[in-house]
Amino acid sequence: MKICLYIYASVVTFFWITTRLVNCQAALRGQWDFVGYSGVSCMHCILSTNTNKAIFIERVELSTDVEKDGKPTYSVEYDLDTNEIRPLTTLSNTFCSAGSYLPNGTIVNLAGAEAGKGFSEGFNRIRLFNPCDDKTCDWQNDVYNLTENRWYPTVEMLADGTLFIIGGSSKGAGVNNATINVPSFEIYPSAPGAKPIPFQFLVDTLPNNLYPLVHLLTNGNLFILANQKAIVYDVTSQQIKINLPDVPRAARNYPLTGASVLLPLDSSNKSEVLVCGGGNKISSTQTVGEISCARISPMSSNPSWEIEEMPFGRLMPDPTILADGTVLILNGCYEGTAGFGKGKNPVLTPVLYNPKAQAGSRFTIMQPSYIPRMYHSVAMTMPSGQVLVTGSNPNRTPMFTGPYPTEFRVETFSPPYLFSSVPQPKIQQAPKNLKYGQSFEIEYVAYSGTRKITANFLNPGFVTHSIHMSQRLVWLDIIKLEDNKLSVMAPAGSTLAPPAPYLLHIVDNGIPSKAVWVSLSS
Repeated sequence: MKICLYIYASVVTFFWITTRLVNCQAALRGQWDFVGYSGVSCMHCILSTNTNKAIFIERVELSTDVEKDGKPTYSVEYDLDTNEIRPLTTLSNTFCSAGSYLPNGTIVNLAGAEAGKGFSEGFNRIRLFNPCDDKTCDWQNDVYNLTENRWYPTVEMLADGTLFIIGGSSKGAGVNNATINVPSFEIYPSAPGAKPIPFQFLVDTLPNNLYPLVHLLTNGNLFILANQKAIVYDVTSQQIKINLPDVPRAARNYPLTGASVLLPLDSSNKSEVLVCGGGNKISSTQTVGEISCARISPMSSNPSWEIEEMPFGRLMPDPTILADGTVLILNGCYEGTAGFGKGKNPVLTPVLYNPKAQAGSRFTIMQPSYIPRMYHSVAMTMPSGQVLVTGSNPNRTPMFTGPYPTEFRVETFSPPYLFSSVPQPKIQQAPKNLKYGQSFEIEYVAYSGTRKITANFLNPGFVTHSIHMSQRLVWLDIIKLEDNKLSVMAPAGSTLAPPAPYLLHIVDNGIPSKAVWVSLSS
């Protein structure tokens, strides 16, 4: 009996020590967890507003085993609490599409690819989804059409809540070229009969200019980068306001896919853009992932690029803004190019970028995953503060064996802030609808005891192909801090935060709460 008790006590002690070591490691480098299966191989992802669900979208091919009304479908609603899927109805090919929210929370998915397997051509289609809690909502398919066929276009929400839709090609290709290039933009919703607006910049930046990198700056203009060229563009006057210096070292667009992020904003109205990774040349055997990140303030009097180096190079990165205002860079590979199975040597290790740290000390290496996330992967911050990671379908046709198979596994990455000895703060009550410049109260519970409480709005964006369309975090001005109430000011204007649904977080001494959805409007 004494021996048995001793063994039992030893096992319990070992388990306790091991658990403490794991938690300590997670507090430094985060933690990965496998949570479920996606049903479709997720190439496009957006959160469903006012619910705790995400919408996954795939392309028409032989990979799905999901059916709706007896027919295959390529989109599902994924429950972030239960990890269950609900099939949605798709009618056209959504491959290489784009998307965003409308101000009322409606999800817009637009463009796509060629017809096939009983599904219609999706190049110029617009699909709408109005989120619900009762499992009755579905895609309103092909309700409107774009003015041009677009494969690999980018969408960015403008200050008036309309969507800026730019670029793409008229059909799929390994590299864009003059015969299929679509050098124009359009606005949705727009007046009946509106024509596409020619955009010479997308002629000048051939061939590496698909999925242009676009961000709404706080003066209402757009930062646009394609290939290595960058501009500040005024949509209203249809004029280039600033020709920025070329981004150094490498092209940053498909198939040399890099990525960009608009760094967290506040009422100072300063805008900074970070561009990371990419490929150094077109070559199936010699292209390596670019190690540099380039940072610029496009609205400054003399904008220039500040170069930093990541711990390692990365092609096809996903820069995901976390709930505390840091940026997690994950997914992708070291070698090859995007598309057609040319990527290899996956980068399994995320890095955390702190935009407020001093240059030279902004990157921290996180815990690696064990699942390669190559071409057609996604990553997105969830209301819980975790990061949803899924997808990877780098092959011409679905493959279920080999080093980089078509992936249906869903993971979450929990950042270090979720492993603090201090629990997450809790939002107990907050308004659901807000106006610009409105002061409002958040009732909360915080546990750090430091009274260092901040709050932010986060739009996680529409994510596909390393592009996080309309992703945006805005820090809110604090008016008054009490023991259980935080008085804050909504953003003053729509150039700082376009009218849209946002995740509202409070942050207690660096530890974010679970978010609640709020709607911001004029």
